[in-house]
Amino acid sequence: MSKKEQDFRQMTADTVGKDLLGALVQEIRLLPDAWAKMTKAKQDDVIDRLRSRVEDNVRMAVYTIASSNRTVVAGNLDQITIKDGVKAVIKFGMHSQNLEGLYEAASDSKSVLVVVADAGEFTQGINQVAGEDDQRAMDLGHEYNQNDGGGMDGASEVNPDTGEIIGLPHKKFHPEELEEAFNQGYLAAQEGKAQTDCPIMDGELVIEWVRGFKAWHEEQNDENDDKEVA
Repeated sequence: MSKKEQDFRQMTADTVGKDLLGALVQEIRLLPDAWAKMTKAKQDDVIDRLRSRVEDNVRMAVYTIASSNRTVVAGNLDQITIKDGVKAVIKFGMHSQNLEGLYEAASDSKSVLVVVADAGEFTQGINQVAGEDDQRAMDLGHEYNQNDGGGMDGASEVNPDTGEIIGLPHKKFHPEELEEAFNQGYLAAQEGKAQTDCPIMDGELVIEWVRGFKAWHEEQNDENDDKEVA
């Protein structure tokens, strides 16, 4: 591939990329709400507009690269006959660009190059993109069974009649965590801190912290009693 052809294709890719990015930014600016809060119909409207823009840009890129700086007249192949040679009928729009070049080629009996530039092969599956169902967070495809709510063993207990929360989920701590809380309380007492200096943490850890705090003071009281007896 020549340097000129590389530059040409890079320029085409840059132009298409800029236009697609501009389309995305424009759609983001026009979004009426967060994507997850939009209905499927509104999501589909946005996707349809972007789909149309992508198709136009891919088609433009295919045509531009296929033309490769040649004089090009875009048309549709209407008929092709293979009998004692090949005869093709290509229809062009009345306002197609570069028609004058085609007239000139016909009058001067010049050869023309027919290039098949089908953008469809580069947009396969584009129609499969769609918005999310409005009830995407709910599974209504089956009746209630005893497995419903699976994976929620740690959830709070709730009174089924009143909806009142009975209790928060019980969190289990490793023995090392409990021992660490005890040691922190013991050290805090040793440093002369007050019991109110206990840090904010889970209730079970607070209990261990206070136990450690009181354990140090009890040891000090026992030592003082021993000194008085002596």
